[in-house]
Amino acid sequence: MKKILPILKYAVIIIMIILSCLFIKNITDLNVLPTKYYVILLLVIILLNIGGAILLLLKKVWTKIVGGIICSLLLLISLIGIFSLGDVNKFLNKAFNNNTIEISTYKVVTLKSSKYEKIEDLKDKDLGYLSNDEHREEVLKNVEDKVSTEKKEYEDFYNIYQDFITEKIDAMVLDVVYLEILGDEFGSIYDCLDTCSFNDDYKVLDTFEIKTERKITDNHIDELKPFNIFVSGSDSRSNVIYNKSRSDVNMILTVNPNTKTVLMTTIPRDYYVQVHGQTGLKDKLTHAGIYGVDISRQTVEDLFDIEIAYSIKVGFPSVVKLVDLVGGVDIDSDREFNSYHMKGWTVKKGINHMDGAHALAYSRERYAYTSGDRHRVLNQQQVLEAVIKKVITNKSLLLKYNELLNSLSELYRTDMPKDVVTLLVKDQLENMNSWNFESQTVSGSDASSPTHTAPKSKRYVMIPYAQDVKRAHDKINEIMNN
Repeated sequence: MKKILPILKYAVIIIMIILSCLFIKNITDLNVLPTKYYVILLLVIILLNIGGAILLLLKKVWTKIVGGIICSLLLLISLIGIFSLGDVNKFLNKAFNNNTIEISTYKVVTLKSSKYEKIEDLKDKDLGYLSNDEHREEVLKNVEDKVSTEKKEYEDFYNIYQDFITEKIDAMVLDVVYLEILGDEFGSIYDCLDTCSFNDDYKVLDTFEIKTERKITDNHIDELKPFNIFVSGSDSRSNVIYNKSRSDVNMILTVNPNTKTVLMTTIPRDYYVQVHGQTGLKDKLTHAGIYGVDISRQTVEDLFDIEIAYSIKVGFPSVVKLVDLVGGVDIDSDREFNSYHMKGWTVKKGINHMDGAHALAYSRERYAYTSGDRHRVLNQQQVLEAVIKKVITNKSLLLKYNELLNSLSELYRTDMPKDVVTLLVKDQLENMNSWNFESQTVSGSDASSPTHTAPKSKRYVMIPYAQDVKRAHDKINEIMNN
C-alpha cells in the first residue's frame, strides 16, 4: 500500500496538470476573456497546480489534506470548464460561417376549383413555367419524373398568373417566392366572406426543393478592423432561413471598432437597381433576394461601390426572439398610430416599451406614414439600434451571448467568422466602451417600370437619387477610414 500511494499522488498531479492545460486551451480558443483577467486566471491556475502538487508530496498530514483539497477543487473546476467551454466553442463553430446551403422551394399548383387532386392528374395538360428561372432545367426534370405535361414557357410570372386564373393553362410550377408576391398583390378571384388573396385560390399538387451547396471559406481573423455587414431581412412566411426569399430589409452596418462607431445605412426594398450578374432590365432590390443573399449583397456593393465583408440573413421570427431575449426594447415613436400588423395595438407618441412581437410590427409598419417605406426603414434602424445598445451596455447579456446565439441559431445564417463576435465581446467586456450610432437612408423618385423578374409588366419602383447614393458612399468610407 505504501508503494501505491506515491504512484497515486503523482498520477493525480499529472491528471490535474493535463486537465488544467485543456481548460486553459478552451479559454484561449474561446478568446473572449479580457487580457488582464486571462493573465490573472492563468497565474492562479499555475500557482494552484504548483502549490497543490507540493503540498500533496510533503510528508506532513495537514499538507497532504490541504494539497488534496486543492487538487480536487482544481480537477473539478477544470472538468466543468472543459465540458462547458467545449460546448460553447462547438456551438460557435456551427453558429458562424454557417451559410452552407440555399434552398429554393417550388410548388405545382392548380386552381382550387379544378378537378385535379394529385400531380399525376396533369398528364398531357398545360403546365406554365418561367423560362428565366435559374433552376429551370431541374424544375422541369423534377416534374417530368412524375408526370408528362405540355410545357408552356413564360418570361413574366404575372403573365403566368393571368393565364392561370383565366384557365388558359391547367397548372403552373413556381418558386414559392413568386406565389407569395402574387398573394401579396392580388385579391381572390372568388367571392370571399373575409379578406382573401390569391393564396386562397389555388391548391398544391406537389412540392419539392432544390438545394444549392455553398463552399465554406476560412475567413479567420486575428484582429478587428473596420468592416461592412449586409443585413438582409427575409419576408418569407417560412421559418426555414435557408430558403431563398425576397429581402424586405436591406441594411449596411458599417462597424469601426477603433472609433467605436456603427453606421446604419438603409436602402428601400423597391430601389430600382441592376441585379448583380443579371443583364437587361433593372429590378427591385427586394427581388435580388430571389437569387440568394450573396446576390443581394453584391447588388448593394455594386450600387454603392463599396466592399462588404460579411452578410447575415434573418427572418421575422429572429426579430421577435432576439427582442424577447434581451427583455424588450424602448422605442421613441414620432407619432401615434394604429398598427396595421398587430390589430388592436395603438403606438403612442413618445416612448413605447415593446416585446418581440410588437417590435416586429413596428419595424414592418408603413401604412401609418405618408412616406410609406421611407419611414419604415427608420423604424427598422430604431429597433436594431435599441437591441445592440442594450446588449453592449449590459455585462450579463454580453457574458450570455452564446445563449442568445444558441436560441437564434436556426433563425439566421451568416458568412461571418466567430472571431468577429468573440473579439468584439472581449473588447467590450474589457473596456465597456460607449458606442456612437449613426444612421442614414437613401431615397428616390416614384415610378412604374418593367423589371427583370417581370419584363412584360409595369410595377412600382423607386428610382435612386444619384446624390443620395453618393452621399451614402462617402459617409460609409468616412466611417471605415477614421
